[in-house]
Amino acid sequence: MLIDYHLHNHFSPDSEEDTQAILKQAQKMNMQEVCLTNHVEWHDHKTGQAVLDLKEATTRFKKIEAEINSLQPDFPQLPIKLGAELEYVPAHMDELKAFVKDTALDFVLGSVHIVDGTIIASRKFAQQLYEKIDEETAYLHYFKALKKMVEWGHFDVVAHFDIPKKAGVRFYGPFRPEKYKTQIIEILTLMKKKGIGIELNTKHFNVERNELFPHTQILKWAVEIGIEHFTFSSDAHKAKHASLFIKAAKKIAKNAGVKSISTYKKRIPTKHPI
Repeated sequence: MLIDYHLHNHFSPDSEEDTQAILKQAQKMNMQEVCLTNHVEWHDHKTGQAVLDLKEATTRFKKIEAEINSLQPDFPQLPIKLGAELEYVPAHMDELKAFVKDTALDFVLGSVHIVDGTIIASRKFAQQLYEKIDEETAYLHYFKALKKMVEWGHFDVVAHFDIPKKAGVRFYGPFRPEKYKTQIIEILTLMKKKGIGIELNTKHFNVERNELFPHTQILKWAVEIGIEHFTFSSDAHKAKHASLFIKAAKKIAKNAGVKSISTYKKRIPTKHPI
C-alpha cells in the first residue's frame, strides 16, 4: 500500500501550499491514502523556537478539518486524514496533551526539532550549534530528548527518527547509527512497549545522503525489536515534493523486513500488507 502520512499545507507555519495542489500530486504519484500533518506550534523565524498558542491552534485545526471535508468529494479515491505534528518542548507538553485529547485527529506525529535550545531541523540554526560541539554530544543530546518524548508518549509515530544527520553530515560526516546503538535500542524498545510506530521519511532521500530517515540499520533494529507500525511520508511542504520517493521507501522497507504499513482513523491503526 502506498500512503503519504506527513504533509504540510497553507495551515502550517512552514508552508504556503494549496491543499488541492498537494492532493493532485499525491494522486498523480498513485497514493492510496494521505494525511495532512501540520505543526501545532508556530516557529519564531528569528530564533527558531516553537511558540504555542492553544486557542489559535484549536481554531486553526478546525479550519483544516473543514477544508478536508470540503475537498474529500473531489478526491473520492484518495482518503484524506486529519493529522498533526507535535514538537517536543517540555514547557508545552501539558497543553499539547490537552490539544490531542480535544481535537478530532486521525493521526499524530511526534517530532524533536529543538536540542539544547537550537532548532536542529534548520541548517541555519543547526550550524550555530554544531560548530561548537562534537558529533557525540550533538547526537546523544538529541537521542536523550527523543527518549523523553517517547516517555511522554501522547502521539502515534516518531517522525524523522535520526533528523540530526540532516545538518550533521556537513560537520561530522556520514551518520553511523552503530555508534549510538545502546541509546537507539533503548528508544525503540520503549516505542514497542507503548505501541508507537516509526515513519519512513523520504524528504532528503535524494539529497546528500540517498537514505531515509531513519537509517536502514535503525529500521532493521525496529523490525527485530518488534515495532508494529510503520508509515511512509514525504514530509512535503510544497506540492511538487508530495509523495516523492515513496515507492523507493517501500522497497527499502521490504528489504529491511517490514511486513505491513499502517493507516490511522481516529488514532486507531490498521495494518496493510506491504
